[in-house]
Amino acid sequence: MRRMGMVPATALLLAAGCGEAGAGGKSAGDKPVQWCEIAESGVTLPSQVRETSGAALDPRGGGVFWSHGDSGSPPELFALGPNGEPQATLTLTGARNQDWEDVSLGACDGGQCLYVADIGDNGKDKKDPVALYRVPLPAAAGEHKARADRFQARYPGGPRDTEAMFTLPDGSIYLINKGQSEPIELYRWPTPLQPGPVDLVRVRELAPRAGQLGDRVTGAGASPDGTWVAVRTYSTLALYRTAELLGSGGPAYTLDLAPLDEAQGEAVAMGPGGVILLTSEGAQHHVPARATWLRCSLPAS
Repeated sequence: MRRMGMVPATALLLAAGCGEAGAGGKSAGDKPVQWCEIAESGVTLPSQVRETSGAALDPRGGGVFWSHGDSGSPPELFALGPNGEPQATLTLTGARNQDWEDVSLGACDGGQCLYVADIGDNGKDKKDPVALYRVPLPAAAGEHKARADRFQARYPGGPRDTEAMFTLPDGSIYLINKGQSEPIELYRWPTPLQPGPVDLVRVRELAPRAGQLGDRVTGAGASPDGTWVAVRTYSTLALYRTAELLGSGGPAYTLDLAPLDEAQGEAVAMGPGGVILLTSEGAQHHVPARATWLRCSLPAS
């Protein structure tokens, strides 16, 4: 692991204002992020999540986060400590991991739930609607089983390969498609949730089709207070003010993730106080999955 003190963002990750061009575009307007600190990098994750695709920070704190494997893995979520050590396993009964791509924490009746997005579709040939699983948040220690509620939805205009989901405190749920062969777009999952299938609502286009592999969207996550949303690609991290993301604005800041030397950047989660967790998949690159902890100074609103 590597621990670094507080230094200017430009020494670690490049930060700049962005406009309608999306995660890779640049325009004047916003001041740069004051600083982004790499608190920990090279955190090795266990073999159960070597193909980590999603991440969600546990709201009870302590640096615990939930993650899962990619397509074909068992329908399991794993609670991991800040140093990657396994702490809990949650098996979702009544669910299958066709192509799980992201996980988020959100409100539900009686408390907090984990939402798992079975939304991957590399060939855009999935005949079944995409699925969302919901299960109550268990204790972050021990082995657990719980029956998951299942919801289904369809994209307007046909299938989309998607890897990013985020939830907001008001209970709303959003998906962002990868942009492999079509524009990168933001979709809203209609709530209250119904077994479905329901029609996803297209909110807006975020960027044209990803011109390069590194520009494809692989994960998203909102801050606990809902004021910020992080959207990551293989090579960049875009930080949006939520109101602008849901409106017509571009990201306030973009950060170049190249200095992290991730094998295949996959997931992002936001915590309080500017904490950002990034994970990278290692299976196809014959290395372990890894996590990186950032701490960024972001305006309060």
